[in-house]
Amino acid sequence: MAGKRINLSELATEPSVPEARVPSFAESSPRTARVQQVAANPLNTRDLTSDHAKIASIADSMRLHGQLQPCTVVARKDFLRIFPEHEVAIGSATWVQVTGGRRRAAAVLAERPTLDIVVKPDLATSRESWVSATAAENLDRENLDPVEEAQAVQLLVKECGTGKAAAERLGRTAPWVTQRLNLLKLAPEVQALVRTGEVALREARDLHQLPAEEQLQALRRRQEPAEPELTAVNQADPPSTDDGKESTQRQRRSGFASAVRRLGGTPVKIAESLRAELPPTQLRELAELLLQSTDDPEDGRP
Repeated sequence: MAGKRINLSELATEPSVPEARVPSFAESSPRTARVQQVAANPLNTRDLTSDHAKIASIADSMRLHGQLQPCTVVARKDFLRIFPEHEVAIGSATWVQVTGGRRRAAAVLAERPTLDIVVKPDLATSRESWVSATAAENLDRENLDPVEEAQAVQLLVKECGTGKAAAERLGRTAPWVTQRLNLLKLAPEVQALVRTGEVALREARDLHQLPAEEQLQALRRRQEPAEPELTAVNQADPPSTDDGKESTQRQRRSGFASAVRRLGGTPVKIAESLRAELPPTQLRELAELLLQSTDDPEDGRP
């Protein structure tokens, strides 16, 4: 039996099925791009040249397993719309990397021809959103050294307008932001010691108040061994028949007293110092520990 004849011109006027439409890049579909098409983030404060060992490790993993996590990028035109001053830095690249700077560097080192990417145009809606996304990845996923953190925070403060707004963007406290910005006022020699961890942040906290040429000398004076101080505690200590045990107890008390002095010596100043040093989750945990009942028989106190 002959079938009904179909007029093809009638079908041409039918609307397309929505589910059959090809998704656009704006929907963040994973895809690949040639490595040369992806420019490095020109606002990333992480010093990738000093992170060679980690990048080499990622490159080895890429050779064995491929790229396990894509880099987040935006289109060139979207980036240049908010940062036209960086046109020379990104060259003729089609995409600009937002996150995944070490993955991109590792792909180059491993001589991979392509890079897995996810396009997220929302990250280029404003200068503030771009800088905060870049800073958040570095601060949350793997800590920068304190000076690199300070540089990232400085960029965000510039775009947000205030330290308080930058702190809210990062989920940190305003004192933490202020402390990081103060690191940028340190002399280069002192910054180098802080970056390597040779000098703790608490030891350099207020050095920015001194002229740059006096900071290193003041730091060295602080690091000199101090004479033991007589306190109400150690003055009242009775003679002990166990010299080794008593010596250990005195060292613990002395170390604790020294730590309290460095933090400010008073509850208010200690709290300010801890808020500048610890994230909110750890502050809450510390507060809960301090407020726990002291009548636990295991702690040896009434």
